[in-house]
Amino acid sequence: MELRYALFALMVFGFAFAGLSISDYTLSPEVVEPGTSGVLKITITNPSDVDTVENVVIYVSSAEGLGIDRSFVVGDLEPSYCYGAVCEPTSVVVSLPFSAAEDISSGYYTVEVEATGRTKDYYLDSSNQLKSKTESFTKRSTIPVEVVEQPVISIFLSEESIEDLTQEIFTFTNEGGKAKRIKVTILNEGIGFLNQDQLYLEQLEGSATLNATLDARGSSEGAAKLQIQLTYQNELGTEVTETKTIPVTVKKGKGNFVFVQEEPVVTGEEDSLQLTLTNEGNAISDLRFTFQADDVRLQGLNEFKVGDLGKDETTSLSIPLVADLEPGTKNVALELSWEESGEDRMGTITVPIKIISDSNVGVYLEANPAPLTSGKEHTLSVTVSNLGSYDIEGTTVEVSSEAFELLTVQPQQYIGGLESDDFSSVQYKIRVNQIEPGNYPASVTVLFRDASGEWITAEKEMEIGISEPVSEGDSPLPLVIGIVVIAAVAYWWFRKRKEK
Repeated sequence: MELRYALFALMVFGFAFAGLSISDYTLSPEVVEPGTSGVLKITITNPSDVDTVENVVIYVSSAEGLGIDRSFVVGDLEPSYCYGAVCEPTSVVVSLPFSAAEDISSGYYTVEVEATGRTKDYYLDSSNQLKSKTESFTKRSTIPVEVVEQPVISIFLSEESIEDLTQEIFTFTNEGGKAKRIKVTILNEGIGFLNQDQLYLEQLEGSATLNATLDARGSSEGAAKLQIQLTYQNELGTEVTETKTIPVTVKKGKGNFVFVQEEPVVTGEEDSLQLTLTNEGNAISDLRFTFQADDVRLQGLNEFKVGDLGKDETTSLSIPLVADLEPGTKNVALELSWEESGEDRMGTITVPIKIISDSNVGVYLEANPAPLTSGKEHTLSVTVSNLGSYDIEGTTVEVSSEAFELLTVQPQQYIGGLESDDFSSVQYKIRVNQIEPGNYPASVTVLFRDASGEWITAEKEMEIGISEPVSEGDSPLPLVIGIVVIAAVAYWWFRKRKEK
């Protein structure tokens, strides 16, 4: 009888822990490139500390271009080895070498893994005869494989001998797959980009250049290795980070100027660039500068004269110019000259300048039926025109007045994008309050994003006329004629702007 209970307990214990597990895998390399080879390692585990899993067979299938389709016999997996209360599962690692086809498309592929095996469980039948029962197990797992041609990026400097402030042209080349959203960061202590943390490239196919000023004022003179970190996305959007090392020589020069913009500049208009200049170096005299590029021009001056600056002295500058630049933050190069310690000095510095668009909108109101009448319901049409030189996006309109009540559920209505000189309308259902005839203020709020990416809120204060209800026998013809004339003039004005 004791043997029966012992075998029954053994059977229950075996069922509880019998089976197979595909417990782990490693893929080398982690990202597979077309035409390259790799190894997929799969770990098969017997989690039971009682049963042996017999005749374990592994079946592997994948896309034809990966070439991992095969099956093979692993054999038997013994029970886990236990010492005390600690058990170590029995495992076997299966290595699968493969080669990706040259013409395999970039994408995410899957490798399907199926492991089969069986166990034998022993029990006593009704005649107290020891019997065995075979149970088969199948475990499946899906392993993702990323296939893509990785970018191969190189960086070259226009100047490998750098001073405290050095105007550099960074040349980036890519001899591999597509790279996008590239962030360029310097990891060195004492060397960095002047007035900015990093450079940015939207994408890199072939080659591209970026202008920036290297700030080496915190570094020591002599040979150094410039550590440049690249963070980018490959063709599939996977983020990759790598570091490039470029040998440079640091030569400590003179002149230590910091320019900070105070107010943005409107593109294409005569404007004043407001800068704060701090001299963090030695005292200097006769400092003057010009803009290096033709798309930023001084107005009425050949060069801008700053004058003398003592050590750590700060001054405010108002520079008349025209900046024919796209809206956004742009790096603008300044060519400087000054006198320091009895010697003439020259240098180039890059200053990030924020450029905003000449964004503006026009608003026109029209009622139907017209005119607005005390106590009546109307449809109020709000037309918005883009009067600026650049397209605007995400345009919304909201109207309010003490003279009427909005019947439209949503007070803010969406127009969307408007090209330059384009216009569009939204309609509101309103009920005019019981008020005396006359003119009343109305407020129209237009929210949009301009070409520089800034959200602009335009508040338009307007005046609407409220009429008294028309009595029977009175002719509304003169009023209707006036409204038609006003509507025709407004339509002509908007149409002419659009044709222009």
